[in-house]
Amino acid sequence: MITEEENRLICEVEGPAPMGQLMRRHWIPALMSEEIETDGKPVRVRLFGEDLVAFRDSNGDVGLIDEFCPHRGPSLYFGRNENCGLRCLYHGWKFDKDG
Repeated sequence: MITEEENRLICEVEGPAPMGQLMRRHWIPALMSEEIETDGKPVRVRLFGEDLVAFRDSNGDVGLIDEFCPHRGPSLYFGRNENCGLRCLYHGWKFDKDG
């Protein structure tokens, strides 16, 4: 039987937890490709305690970025998906598929 500390070490995935850092280095299925439309509305995704948004840009490429704009923190879920990027509605910052 493992100890409580060992169990926590292998089960916690949020923040800087060792298992979370390990899992972030691998592909993790989050959505079906069909759930994301080209230039469509962003889709909320929560993985390892992180709130993210997925979107498909004008070229058909998929982006998965932090849900919250780094400028003032509004949710990019409400952003406009246009011209190969997701535009924050607060101050108009635009993020491509790579963030």
